[in-house]
Amino acid sequence: MKVNILGTEYTITEKSKEEDTYLNNCDGYCDKTTKEIVVKTKDESNELANYEEYLKKVKRHEIIHAFLYESGLHENWEHKEYGHNETYVDWIAVQFPKMLDVFIQVGCI
Repeated sequence: MKVNILGTEYTITEKSKEEDTYLNNCDGYCDKTTKEIVVKTKDESNELANYEEYLKKVKRHEIIHAFLYESGLHENWEHKEYGHNETYVDWIAVQFPKMLDVFIQVGCI
């Protein structure tokens, strides 16, 4: 599936860890260099009762990484001991309608 992330086309695919060994260490990733989001299909090591619901959460997580990258905010996170980073709160508030469109298109809501 292809989606538009702030004007950049990303491909979203589901692969097994045999097809993509990077998935041995995670359930999904966003490759900003190839504009690809990859999520892991269910395998014998996963015991979640509702893997499809979990897969939607992983897709949303990786889509947010893509939005942050395409916005230029991917490497500027400031971890504060207390409270929220207001820049990120404002960014999500402004970008969320666009993000929601992609989440609906992908079917992960």
